[in-house]
Amino acid sequence: MRKVTVTLTMVTTPLKLSKKYGVTVAEVKKELTKGIKVEHEHTKNKLVAEKIALDHLNEDLKYYRKLKL
Repeated sequence: MRKVTVTLTMVTTPLKLSKKYGVTVAEVKKELTKGIKVEHEHTKNKLVAEKIALDHLNEDLKYYRKLKL
């Protein structure tokens, strides 16, 4: 099995995203949960999946809604 190293260049949190988009932390966490499930298709590492999901949500809070899950 290959070792995965995650480097956080920019730490994004649900709180920071809620402030950026003017929504509640709960709304961000709901989208993050969707995102982690989707990203698990690409990696079994929860931290990597969460980092990828946060990066996508930082670009567009509706990223995973647009995928029509």
